[in-house]
Amino acid sequence: MANSNLIKGAGTSASSFGDLGGGFNAGLKTGSTLTDMQTRALNSRLYQERQDEVELKNYVNSMDTVDVAKVEESMRPEVNSYLIKSRNEYSEAAKQASTLDAEDPAYAEAIATMNRINTSFKTLSTNLDGFKTKREQYYQDTKDNSISLASNRVKLDALYKNNEFDIIIGPNGGFSIANEGVDGTEFIDIGDFDKDTDYNYFLRNNEGFNEIMKLTDKAQKAGQKIEGGLEENYMYQIKGMFNTMGREDMLSMLYDTVISDEPLNKREDFNPELLNMENDLALRKWLGDTTMSSLKVVAQKSAAQLAIKNRPKETVAQRNARQQKVARMKRYNQLAKAPKLGDMVQGKGGRAIVWSNVDGTLTPQPVFNGQLYTKVILYDNEAVQDWLNN
Repeated sequence: MANSNLIKGAGTSASSFGDLGGGFNAGLKTGSTLTDMQTRALNSRLYQERQDEVELKNYVNSMDTVDVAKVEESMRPEVNSYLIKSRNEYSEAAKQASTLDAEDPAYAEAIATMNRINTSFKTLSTNLDGFKTKREQYYQDTKDNSISLASNRVKLDALYKNNEFDIIIGPNGGFSIANEGVDGTEFIDIGDFDKDTDYNYFLRNNEGFNEIMKLTDKAQKAGQKIEGGLEENYMYQIKGMFNTMGREDMLSMLYDTVISDEPLNKREDFNPELLNMENDLALRKWLGDTTMSSLKVVAQKSAAQLAIKNRPKETVAQRNARQQKVARMKRYNQLAKAPKLGDMVQGKGGRAIVWSNVDGTLTPQPVFNGQLYTKVILYDNEAVQDWLNN
């Protein structure tokens, strides 16, 4: 509230705000003829006016104001201009109030102006501090690489790219900042940094990604397919996570690449219309179903790997036998490309195959203990492999 003593004595003093002696000397005229009593009365009144003027100046200068030293250098001209203009407006309002009766509506208007200006200084100081805090936090979050890709980094980077800020201060201490981005110049109200706008960025949902990583690790270690009751258990956990997730955290799950190299919103089966607010529930369901599908793939691969790992280990004899089979068939296939009379592939237990002239055609024939074995006919490679290895 405005100081009543200040208003009472502001009538003369406010008009000579820059000259503390002006009020005292205004009433002293050269050659004036006053009685001693009149002179004392005049001096007393002028002295009081001077005291009131000093009080006014002290009051205005002590109003809650802005520490210009803490303001970004590029903002100082606008801030200084606003402070000077507001202080002058405050002085004029104080002068007006001092000449009016308290019942006059203009008196209340003048008092309201004084209170508005005092409050606007507090608001401006708070807003400047808030902008500085947000700017420093953005730099730190950028350094930490923790800002979600769902945020509008293009506009934010354009705004915070240096320390040059062109601002316009409003009458109540709010201000707008010019941002010269790729879409031209845009003026951002300081309040937009706390609203659902492109300038209120958010961080990656690391907690959500950690929960999915835990489920993925669980599915991999279990080494069994996710189906039946196990699938119901996983789905219960997934739904509980996505159904209680905030909007920004959910967008982070779509746009950020904490787990995979490709974000979910780039998948072919993702419908961009799911981003509309009216499709919020459908988006949560899609995220849940997609996560479940990924877990099933992980579990299936893990189960296959575990089955291979649990197979009975091959003995040395089994390994040698397998390698011999491979070698026999390899030699057979090489010779079969361009066989010569008498080419032979030695098999197991006295068995062999030799290329003989049968009706003018080189044909592979089964041999047992050095003699042609006419009871077996080699129709195809499967028959050849069976003869050589069994």
